[in-house]
Formats: sequence, C-alpha cells, structure tokens
Amino acid sequence: MSNRSPLINVIFQSLNKVTKNMLRDFGEIENLQVSPSSLEQFVSKTEKKISISLLNDLTKSRPEWGVKFNNEPGYIKDKHNWIVDTLNGRFNFLHGLPYFAISVAVELNNEILSTVIFDPIRDEFYFAEKGKGSFLNDRRIRVSKRNKLNLCIFSIYDENTLNHKGSAINFFEKINLLSYQSSSVIRSFGSSALNFAWLASGKIDCLFVNKLNKNQISCGQLLIKEAGGYLTDLKYINAYDTQNDLLIGANPTLHKEILKTLNHKN
Repeated sequence: MSNRSPLINVIFQSLNKVTKNMLRDFGEIENLQVSPSSLEQFVSKTEKKISISLLNDLTKSRPEWGVKFNNEPGYIKDKHNWIVDTLNGRFNFLHGLPYFAISVAVELNNEILSTVIFDPIRDEFYFAEKGKGSFLNDRRIRVSKRNKLNLCIFSIYDENTLNHKGSAINFFEKINLLSYQSSSVIRSFGSSALNFAWLASGKIDCLFVNKLNKNQISCGQLLIKEAGGYLTDLKYINAYDTQNDLLIGANPTLHKEILKTLNHKN
C-alpha cells in the first residue's frame, strides 16, 4: 500500500515528467557528446527546462502557493511556498558524475511540512511529511543504528569549496581531526540533497555540511527528523532555524557525541 499523500503524488508526477529529458541530457555529457566549451550553457539549458516544467505543474496544482527556486527568481507568498532545487549536485552533472538530485519542499509559515528528494539515476524517490515518517519509494527508512563513532562513514559537503572560497571556520580541519581520532571514514559526494537522503536511509552515519542557504537546507531537516535523526548547528538549533554555517546530522546517540566533542574543541 502506498504511503504517498495526494500532495506527495503531485510532486512525484511533476518530477517524473522531467526525468526522461534530464537523463538524456546527462547521457550526452557522460558519453562526451557535448563539447567542453559549451558544457556550461548546455547544463544551464537543462536546468531551465526542469524549472519551467516544475513551475507549470506545481503552480497548476496549487495556484495560490508561491515558489522559491534555489538559483532562479520565483515569487513568495505569505503562507504556502514550494521550495525547488532543480539540480542539486550541478558540478557532478557537469562532469558526468552520477550523483545529483532534484528536491521539492513545502513550506508553511517558515515551517517545512513536506519534502521530496529525487535521485533520477537510481530512480530513488525519498519523501517525508510531518508526523508521518520518511520513505524511500514506498519503504520506510531510518537513520543508521550505529552508536559509536569508530568505523562510521562521515559525509561532508562544503559549499565554499564548490565556489572556490576559503572556509571561515576551519571546516575540514575539525572534521578530519574528529575522523582521525575515531577511526572513521570521510566521503565527499557533491550533492547536499542526496547526502541528506543517504543519512536518512542509513547509507551514511554522520553528515557535516557547511555554508548552505536556507533553500538548500529545506529538503533535509524534515526527512532526517522523520527518519529518527537530528540536523542542527553546534548549539543544537534546528538547521532550518539557525543562522550558523556548520550543520551536523546523525542519529541521536552519534549526534550528541559529535556536538560534545566539537564544542569541547571550540
């Protein structure tokens, strides 16, 4: 039996419509059918096609709602808003690396009520609604059950590195030290949305993200919370409500230990 509400089904159908063309465009990059000089323009056109299609479908289903795009102009309403990231992991897509996603969240009065992260390569549809749990396709998902940091998989994502800027808070130095002391493994995949989804489904154990804007965060916190995990800053403030840069995601036991360790070092 499907756990998808009518609202989640609207998002699912909207995303399904853009998948075929998105994968075709990615295949052209992956198979070196696009010249390096025109790659940037080609990917921008892909993003534009996704944006137009989602905008048409989502506004048609809920014409009274606003729309916020991560990298494009939208229009904001007082109450309900769609929050759309058309190509999270753009740099991966640009280089033919199969790790990227589309995300759509629903916001009401600054609170996320529903969220979807879609991985078109693996046909994995992650979704959550407030109080109803988190799911991968139609299977319930939970965060990792590991309760010790040793041999955990850490995933990191720093928006500054993608924009060729230095990190203001020694981001990698802190996480590398924590990983070294706990014998953990660090992986950097290149899509903050899929990192959230993989944390919520237990594929990775701990997540560290830096310098994300609020729209990028919107798809993650509810999915992780409904899967039994936390996503906060160092002061235990929920990710979507904080003004701080560094966010930590994990199950309750690991989250508590990580924050205790990192706060002790500050």
